[in-house]
Amino acid sequence: MEPKSYARHPYHAPKKSLFFIHLIVYIVAMLILWLVVYKTHNARMQGDVYPWEGWFSGTWFLVLVAHFCNTFFDNNKDNQDKYYLKYLWEKEH
Repeated sequence: MEPKSYARHPYHAPKKSLFFIHLIVYIVAMLILWLVVYKTHNARMQGDVYPWEGWFSGTWFLVLVAHFCNTFFDNNKDNQDKYYLKYLWEKEH
């Protein structure tokens, strides 16, 4: 018999909500980043500036894709919680 006393935080946002918050933060941050880059585009016209913002945008995009896959294609959601509760129960008894 597994106890139900191991509750998480009283308000645990659903994974979909957290993903969409992450998506909105990404979009806003990339808009600000690329607007700042194009406001100072005069050095870029001469070709002596490394495009560091492309690496930042691409890396964060890959993290966003991983978050999307974890949110919408994770088939092992319930088993992880079940085994964790079983571990906590066995640890106490």
